[in-house]
Amino acid sequence: MSPLVAATNPSVWISGDAGLVEVLVFRRKRKRLALVVETDGEVQCRIPMRCSQRTAEGFILAHQDWILRTIARMKQRDGRPRPQYAEDAEHYFLGQRYYLKLHQSLSCKAQVHNAALHVRAAPDDPAQIQNRLEDWYRSHAILIFNQRLSALVDCFGLQTASSLKVRKMKAKWGSCSQSGVITLNLWLITQDIKAIDYVILHELCHLRHFDHTPAFYAYLAEFMPDWRARKALLI
Repeated sequence: MSPLVAATNPSVWISGDAGLVEVLVFRRKRKRLALVVETDGEVQCRIPMRCSQRTAEGFILAHQDWILRTIARMKQRDGRPRPQYAEDAEHYFLGQRYYLKLHQSLSCKAQVHNAALHVRAAPDDPAQIQNRLEDWYRSHAILIFNQRLSALVDCFGLQTASSLKVRKMKAKWGSCSQSGVITLNLWLITQDIKAIDYVILHELCHLRHFDHTPAFYAYLAEFMPDWRARKALLI
């Protein structure tokens, strides 16, 4: 059986050990083709507006092994449980686990102290707890991500980003636009600093290679030979 199965536009099907996988084809205002596997398992091929379906099919076929490996890896990864916003719930910061402690008299919105994450909020108001905690995460993410980006640029003599943005993302740890804007997932601040550096360097390397070709990974490995081990730290 051919690994590429005919399908009506805009989907392409590939076959693997677990059966058929649908790849949705989306046309966008972009210059290059790209593949994305969302956290819910949906696979997307994003192509330029004038790109033909035949070209998209060839691109998907050429990268089918990567698609199948990525899907398998995502299924095997347990990940962390969905955050709970209540007393003694587990939360993470820079790869370390903390237990949530709620106070109504805390002088600041949130702080880390004695292996606990203290938040000023009413114990019976999960929305307030979440908002206070996310504000704290965001302020630290902006500071730390900018520090690490500057350190990596200075260390390796790389081109820097035109700007750095932080926002909540569902399926990616980071992205880089063709205009040089790097966007990092807010929740990356919960990860180990080695993994944070990997994601930032990965996006910086896209300023030179705006794709995931062998040339891109060779360029990444020049600066971070252990990038695979660092990537494996991401949860």
